[in-house]
Amino acid sequence: MIVHVRLHTTLRRATPEGLLDRLDLELDPGATVAEALARLEILPRGGFVVMAVNGKLAKAEQVLNDGDELRLVPSVSGG
Repeated sequence: MIVHVRLHTTLRRATPEGLLDRLDLELDPGATVAEALARLEILPRGGFVVMAVNGKLAKAEQVLNDGDELRLVPSVSGG
């Protein structure tokens, strides 16, 4: 199955391929958001990332479907 991935801000530079803002990721049927992250080898600074599937916040264990859009945004902290 194919999942469309959108990377925001600093995550665009976090992939092994270099600067990317969108890509299509081929995964096995029934794959989760966590499996997609592992496949992308994304290591956000601070280790936290906000995940959304088809515009709704998602958890790592959410199962993905063919054609889903997975958006990844590094979380921001500060005061």
